[in-house]
Amino acid sequence: MRITIILSLLLLSAFGVGWYTSMGPEPLRLHPIIDESSPVFLGVIPFLQPDKLSEEIGPVCEYLQKKLQRQVVLVTASDYESLARLLELNKIHIAWFSHASLEKLRGKNRWKALCRPVQFGSVIYDGQIVVRQDSGFKAVEDLRGKVFAYVDRYSGSGFLFPNLFFAAHGIRPLEFFARVEFTQSHRSSLLGVISGAYDAAAVFSASLVDQNADGLRVLARTGSIPNDPIVVREDLEPSLQKNIEQAMLNMHTDADGKSYIEILKKLRGTENFMDESEVQAILQQKTTAEPPTH
Repeated sequence: MRITIILSLLLLSAFGVGWYTSMGPEPLRLHPIIDESSPVFLGVIPFLQPDKLSEEIGPVCEYLQKKLQRQVVLVTASDYESLARLLELNKIHIAWFSHASLEKLRGKNRWKALCRPVQFGSVIYDGQIVVRQDSGFKAVEDLRGKVFAYVDRYSGSGFLFPNLFFAAHGIRPLEFFARVEFTQSHRSSLLGVISGAYDAAAVFSASLVDQNADGLRVLARTGSIPNDPIVVREDLEPSLQKNIEQAMLNMHTDADGKSYIEILKKLRGTENFMDESEVQAILQQKTTAEPPTH
């Protein structure tokens, strides 16, 4: 009885509101309000230790915050798969993928790469297989029966390209190495080599450990890899998407951006950010120029 009464009152209330709005001089119109001051979330994976990660990505967040006039919050996903889920679920606005992770995880998702950093004068780099400076390893073949560190299954320099390199040398990692491990961080892999936890590791660069890099040696380079793309969803609000893209592309000439580019240049050799269409044109030229492999 009580439920019936409550339901009846709710129906009467709804009817009353509907009658009032239809009989009044002007129909009730509802307009959504978008809070343009809400934070913009930028997602990355922990390719470095937390303090170093903040040091390297912080300048980008601070610069975007000035240009967008909105708070920019750094979000650290546990791995590239988690980063992809955050982007697809609209939990982040920007995702900084590796080239390999974007290619493998994009699938049918409507994502758009906006730009990539130009580092040391190029949008392409060579991944490295590193060992301790004082080790006796002279070639990758010397690593048979040793412990090898990867970064992440969707990392270009930390997994995909090293495996292509191994395949070209007739090496099957699971059979060749005594054990392989995934560290989820280039820096963790490097520190593991230095400490002796791993005999060798596949990484972006030995320089990611600063002064400790002197204790490392590059045993091999795993081939050309495109730099990491900055990605958004295609359906991201158009003006926000445009403002992010323009801010990144103009960072090296912008009055506010120049100081941040100088920081990035010291940390990673970043000189500017290049539009994705230009990057793809360069990659296409490189692919066309390279002789086919047999």
